[in-house]
Amino acid sequence: MSEVHYYRCYYTKEWPLDEYGRIGGLYSLVDIPIMTHDRISRPGIVEAKNEEHQMYKIRDAEKRYLDFWVPMADVEVGEYVEPEN
Repeated sequence: MSEVHYYRCYYTKEWPLDEYGRIGGLYSLVDIPIMTHDRISRPGIVEAKNEEHQMYKIRDAEKRYLDFWVPMADVEVGEYVEPEN
C-alpha cells in the first residue's frame, strides 16, 4: 500500500456569488439568485496531483464535500497534514 501525503493550501477558483458576496448556487443551501462570478481564494487540502496536466486535486477545507482539480498556478501549497485514520 502506498503512503498518502496531504498538504494544506490556498487555492483560487471562480465561484458564483449571491448579492451578499457569498458563494451561492449549487454550493449553498440558501435560495438566493447568483449576481456575479468572481475568483476567490479559499483554504483547502491537496489530495493528489497530475504532473502531466499541471493540476492539483483540492478538497475544500470549509466545505469538506467539495473537491475538484485546480491548475497548479492557482494553488499555494503550505504545510504537511497528518493523514486521518
